[in-house]
Amino acid sequence: MPIADEEFQSLLEQVRDLHRLADEVTRESTRIHANVRARLNWDRNPPVLPTEQRKLADQVVEALNTPRLSSWQSEQLFRVYFGR
Repeated sequence: MPIADEEFQSLLEQVRDLHRLADEVTRESTRIHANVRARLNWDRNPPVLPTEQRKLADQVVEALNTPRLSSWQSEQLFRVYFGR
């Protein structure tokens, strides 16, 4: 069963904030995004990040891997974070 709408809206806001933080932490936020993509796809060689950026990437991966998301909810989170 997918998570409730209230919980999902809160998660969407969290992902928006994480995207904004990634942009603020570095001008090369694409490196953080590449690290997140690689980890979500089980790539064994994600780009190496400095500690602060890695912690942020950890939070993004955790949010995007939230259990019990419907396929629609999961797609929305990816769109919000990756801008698709």
